[in-house]
Amino acid sequence: MKFLKLCKKASKDIIKLLNSNHKSLFKKTNKGFGGDTSMNIDLLAEKIFIEYFKDYGNIFSEECGVVDYGFDNTFIIDPIDGSFNISNGFPYYGSSVALRGKDGEIKKAFIINLATGDYFYKDSKTKIENNLFYQKHSTYSLHEMILFEKAYANVCLCNKLARHNIKYRSPGALALSLALAHKTKAVIFRGEIREFDIAAGIFFNNDLHIKIKDNTLLVAKNKKDFKYLKDIIFD
Repeated sequence: MKFLKLCKKASKDIIKLLNSNHKSLFKKTNKGFGGDTSMNIDLLAEKIFIEYFKDYGNIFSEECGVVDYGFDNTFIIDPIDGSFNISNGFPYYGSSVALRGKDGEIKKAFIINLATGDYFYKDSKTKIENNLFYQKHSTYSLHEMILFEKAYANVCLCNKLARHNIKYRSPGALALSLALAHKTKAVIFRGEIREFDIAAGIFFNNDLHIKIKDNTLLVAKNKKDFKYLKDIIFD
């Protein structure tokens, strides 16, 4: 199985589907396994990933939940990360896939921004940042940027950060923000922490400073930044 190759093929199929710009893609359906109301694009993207991976492992996905094909491996999938963004044409939405082995550990991870084609891949030996459609020769830096996902639902924490004059942005796609953690000052999230939202992103950044406690997640590259924010956020 060529995990990265299959992820890239599935992503191209989803991007092609999005480029059809059919209004029915954004029609709301029922609530998925993860508890959010799904759109047709969520279900179609999930179906695409399942078609590529069903011969290689079980599926645990945001929309359908667990599909057991009798394998030792399990693919943990968030077919569309940033559904609100995608339905409003804001170019910060993507997909994430993590491969969990028989021992319960994540072995490989793939995250893609479907709006730009930028993707992030990691296994035990390799870490890649590239683009589906062209070769990236340089990568941008967000070294002063803090990404705070779901800030709108956490007014008290927003006020805490404001009292310390901490600026942040809340772009609205957790897996994508986690994929950028190695470029930013920090990534913060407070809310229900679901495996398919964070599995790929945490594995991609397992060499950074990470704390998860009480439905709050903090990831930072620099130890000093991590300690400073940890003392504020978890106080």
